Parts: sequence; C-alpha cells; structure tokens
Amino acid sequence: MRALYSMPWLVGSALLVVACSGGASNDPALGSRMRIVDAQFVSGATPSAQSGPEVAASELLTTTIWPGNANKPLRGTLGGAATAAALALSGDAGYWLVPAGPPDVSAPALPTFRCTASFSRMLSDSAYTLEVRAVDAQGSFGPPLRQTLTVLPASPSRSVTGDLVVSLSWDNEADLDLHVLDPLGNEIYHGAPSSIDAFAAGASKESAGILDFDSNADCEDDQLRQENVVWRQEPPSGRYSVRVDSASLCGRSVAHWNVRATLHDLQLGAAQGTSLDSDTWGAHDRGAGLLALGFDVP
Repeated sequence: MRALYSMPWLVGSALLVVACSGGASNDPALGSRMRIVDAQFVSGATPSAQSGPEVAASELLTTTIWPGNANKPLRGTLGGAATAAALALSGDAGYWLVPAGPPDVSAPALPTFRCTASFSRMLSDSAYTLEVRAVDAQGSFGPPLRQTLTVLPASPSRSVTGDLVVSLSWDNEADLDLHVLDPLGNEIYHGAPSSIDAFAAGASKESAGILDFDSNADCEDDQLRQENVVWRQEPPSGRYSVRVDSASLCGRSVAHWNVRATLHDLQLGAAQGTSLDSDTWGAHDRGAGLLALGFDVP
C-alpha cells in the first residue's frame, strides 16, 4: 500500500438502527449485533442441520470487524437446491435469511448470494463466529460453514472526510485502481493522484480532488482493498465519470467491486461489478478501465 497524500481519516460508520419516536421499537432485530440489508430477520437460534443443501463457499471482504462497522460486503455460493442463505453471528438474538440469486461468473452452475452486513457499536467480544447455512424451498437447513471474525478496537478504515468522496472497494487480493474524471477534464488516479500540481505556486490541496492510496499495488495485499478520491472543499460543478481499472487479479479468477459517490454525505450514485481476467489486458494508465458510474454535481 502506497500512501499518496496525508489526509484526516474518518473513523467508523454508524450502524442503522430502526427506532420509533416517543415509544418502544417494534423492530424484532433491535439490539442485534449484526444486521443484513434487504434480508429477513428471524428470532431465535438457527435450526439444526437437516437434509438441506451445503454452502459451497462464503467470502467476506476481510475477516476483521469493529464496533460500528457498516456495509461490509458478503457473498457466497450455495448448493444447487438452495433458495436462500441463513446468516447468523454467534450470541445474537436471531439470524438473517438472504434470498439466493442467479449463478454468476465465479459459479456458473450454482445459486449465489450477495449482501452487506453491518455490526453494532456494542460489540463486546474479541471474536465472533459467522455461520452461513443454505436453505431449500422446503425450509430444510444444510450444515453450517463457519468463519471467525476478529474484532478490532476501532475502525482501520482510511475513508477520508470531504465534500465529495468517490470510493472503490473490492473483495480480495486483486490490484484494482480507481480513476475519476472531473468536469474540468482532470483524470485522478495512481498516475496523477491530484487534480492540481501540488507543487505549483499558490496551489491548494483543499480545492483539489486527491487520491488517498494505491491499494494492493503490485499485488501486495494491504487488507484495505479500497481507494478514495476526495474533494475536501466544494468540487467543480458538472459531470463526473468513474472507471475501474483491473491492473491484476493477483491469482484470483474474478474480483467483485463496489463504487460509491457521496456529496456532503448524501449518496449521488453507486454501482457494482465484476472484474475478469480479460479486464486486465492492455495498458493501465490514463484512460484505462471500464466505465462504472457517472454522476452530476450541481
């Protein structure tokens, strides 16, 4: 990981909690240590293994979590008869059911699931066990696939504060690069990490778009797997384009990525995609990469 510019870091992210003003919440997952977006919460322990399908694979962005850790990508591959995945965190009040999706390039003949997990600020143990089970249409649960999640005392995230933040994150050791083209024609990426000449007379980093890190550069896995381009003050108005350049998959067959743009903490747009070996072909300089997202700043 190569630090390109020193910038203040944003520590942590709030966990979404549903509450009712002036009365008790009717949210059955209130107080749970883990929440899954767009999933059904079921109170109680997961049923014991029956004759249900197995979990072929489960992948987290990393196996470390921290209090308030939000929107952590989680994906997996299920047995052929599966219609859902059941996700549970040890010691929690229940589990989450995530509907199975269609096969993808990493598992062309099997159902898959993709979701994001958020963790409570009240995490109290040094480690938790994440348990994933496949469930079939008859409601039969298969055997669990377990992973140990290590709890850090605070967020190691190097997402930076700023008026406009464009972020790329991905799920494994691959070397992906974020490219952002601003309305003035500046392309910000590892080869040109600022939209201004930082050494020019009177130049201000405050008004520039700046890339914070070149993550996983040359396949040196830094466990961050995220890059951000940030304008700490008002960004130029107009159209922005975001590209994802797959420099190398570093021995993996695919890499799944997410792109997000926020202005004053409000999301302007988001996209997901998959990098294949063919995406690594060609030059990896200015203009490289696949168009992932376009958005406008007023």
